[in-house]
Amino acid sequence: MSIPLNIDELVDAEAGLVSPEVFHDQDLFAIEARKVFMRAWLFVGHDSMIPKPGDFIATHLGLNPVLLVRQRAGGVQVFLNACRHRGMKVCRADAGNARAFTCVFHGWSYGLDGQLSTVPLLDEAYGGKLDKSQFGLVAVPRVEHYKGLIFASFDPDAPPLLEYLGDMAWYLDAVIDRREGGIEVLGGVHKIQHMGNWKMGAEQFAGDQYHTGSTHVSARMSWREDELSLRGADPDAAIAEVFKPGYQFSTPAGHAVAGWRGDFEDVPGIPSRDFSLMQNYYEDTAQEVADRLGAERVNGPSLSAGLVFPNFAFLTRVFGQNSFGLFHPRTPNTFEYWRYCVVDKAAPAEVKAAMLRNMHVWPLGVADADDGENWSEIGNNLHAPAVRDTPLNYQMGAGDAIENHPVYPGAVTERFVAEEAQRNFFRRWQDFMSSEQYPSVRPHTATHQRKVEVR
Repeated sequence: MSIPLNIDELVDAEAGLVSPEVFHDQDLFAIEARKVFMRAWLFVGHDSMIPKPGDFIATHLGLNPVLLVRQRAGGVQVFLNACRHRGMKVCRADAGNARAFTCVFHGWSYGLDGQLSTVPLLDEAYGGKLDKSQFGLVAVPRVEHYKGLIFASFDPDAPPLLEYLGDMAWYLDAVIDRREGGIEVLGGVHKIQHMGNWKMGAEQFAGDQYHTGSTHVSARMSWREDELSLRGADPDAAIAEVFKPGYQFSTPAGHAVAGWRGDFEDVPGIPSRDFSLMQNYYEDTAQEVADRLGAERVNGPSLSAGLVFPNFAFLTRVFGQNSFGLFHPRTPNTFEYWRYCVVDKAAPAEVKAAMLRNMHVWPLGVADADDGENWSEIGNNLHAPAVRDTPLNYQMGAGDAIENHPVYPGAVTERFVAEEAQRNFFRRWQDFMSSEQYPSVRPHTATHQRKVEVR
């Protein structure tokens, strides 16, 4: 029998404690489906994925299957992928180009604008009385762009997208707006099903750089062994690299970024065979990016992992590639991780090919396997009631965040490993879960921030 949980008691951000029930409870999962995923702005796709009229991709907003469709006039719309007759998907392809979407169950057909266009036996079966204008595909009411990124929300009361992103837009620019023309998505979408709860992946991208020194050490040694031996380094050097100087940035809206401080050659995880190619590309474009975005974004947050709350992640210049990731919930203990390779549209073809290859081999081939094993084992362990009764520790770096950093917006922790971002993530999750209306963003508390003079 399920015992009702008090959402206000599940997350104590001030104390840095989180109940394991947030990763397990079925009732919480059902509440999330509506209060988080039907109110927050969620990433749907990128303009480059649907360049021509009729182009579409099938994806999800939380548990809701949707279609992102390029309209004949050039705009985009997002529709529920569900026929208005019996709820069958009207499109079972992942992507493509269509003139209409026809349900295979009874043949109801919809135009690119979502309007119901054809009903078999309309006169004979319905006596001509069916009002087709009332039974078009359900359109997601809010769809907005940010520099090619397409987001959608079911909540008419959600703030404008740019307001939702807040300080995070400054960091996203270092990924999506480095060069003229922005970015493009290559190679489709790669889907991996994981055991565990979607928040395990999301909070890891929000700020858990601590895990890389242990979880990924063997994988990193496999491609850095030659370099480590040439330097006369001990294998422990692979772990020590994680603790090089860096930053963590987070906002009370739940968004976060972690960045290395230093030049490209200091970034761990670049396979040696592609190192020179990638290094040369970033060095050759550094001044262009500095002129466009400011020098602080060339070697700062552009070397990073991050998360737009609740489930849109990115890796940039990590493992020699750039990628987006989406954590799609399926059940309390299963989720799908979708990853997309993203490149500067103006990059040379050989650089694009190297980035796509590196995403296949390293994040998808090695690192995701490491992460997936952790998430699966945690999910299995949380079936134990005594484990779920024991609060989890999120106290790292409490009180170290800087409120008004002289360079970087948001709350800044001046090291690469900390948990301020995860505390903000769960605090924002709690806001959505406990509010009947769209939740306002509450400011950071003094306990978790210190102020510095702006220089």
